[in-house]
Amino acid sequence: MKKIIGTLRAVLGGPAVFLFLLSVRIALAGLDKYSELVVADSPEAKRRPEAVRVTYLGVNGYQFEANGRALLVDPYFTRAGLTAVALQQRIEPNEARIAFGLQHIRPSADAVLVTHAHFDHLLDVPEIMRRTNARLVSGATAVNLTMSCGLPRTDCLIVQPGSIRVIGPWRIRAFPAAHDRILGWVPFRGTKTQSGTCPEKASDWRLGEPMAFLIEANGKRIYIDSGGTLEVLPPTQIAPVDLAILGVALPDSRKRFRAAIDRLRPKYVLPSHQDDFFAPVERGFVFGKLTDFPAVARRFKRHEINSHLILLDYFQPWTIP
Repeated sequence: MKKIIGTLRAVLGGPAVFLFLLSVRIALAGLDKYSELVVADSPEAKRRPEAVRVTYLGVNGYQFEANGRALLVDPYFTRAGLTAVALQQRIEPNEARIAFGLQHIRPSADAVLVTHAHFDHLLDVPEIMRRTNARLVSGATAVNLTMSCGLPRTDCLIVQPGSIRVIGPWRIRAFPAAHDRILGWVPFRGTKTQSGTCPEKASDWRLGEPMAFLIEANGKRIYIDSGGTLEVLPPTQIAPVDLAILGVALPDSRKRFRAAIDRLRPKYVLPSHQDDFFAPVERGFVFGKLTDFPAVARRFKRHEINSHLILLDYFQPWTIP
């Protein structure tokens, strides 16, 4: 295996190694095995106007609702295929899949927060902004890439760590974050300092400036990132939070999982970015090929962590208690 990986790295570079590794492990099953952890509102539940609801959209995508308003984070429905990404073929938003995803959420949104500018976080955002009238809130690279796809600068708000923005019922604070490494390599790293032509290949969607967000509304506090490393952890002063949504797609983020929870002291913990983001969402939740949810859950079963571990299925809203 090491010889094969070394050859791929030498001939095709880091992206090929990353995508080869995504294909070599057999994915776990869906959520059935963990049904006791899956939470959702009952159909009869009354929607309290002061409540904050969370809906999982797949990958690291979420809708938050409060006071009849919506906020989106990293919405991605296209699910570009592994072959197209690995071979650096053209990828573009799939309008039918975007329409399918948007059927399950509110027709308008106050803003779209983007944690970083990779294709599985940003590819669909320009089209979703057009359809929901949402503003983009993200780093400079994500804004420049979005403008490259035809969105006006007036619809985009650049933030950086330390920024605080109030949009509708949402108070949003940005914090520094990092992207997971694989074999010491960060996929598609780099920034975009100005707008240009709309990206065509997966590698054109550069990493940009990774960020995490603290979202506050109606007395509830939600921290969300898409993963990271032990070198960049959430600040202790924002603890405790009601819900911590932490990416666990790759080994780096699983190594920092416990340390992030210790800093945030959340009531509920939702591991994120762990489904197969090459598979269409309509096929249902399937764990990604490099994920290891049993290892994540094991610490809770051993009572090493006092927070409540939860899972969300696609498009099933849950109200934070």
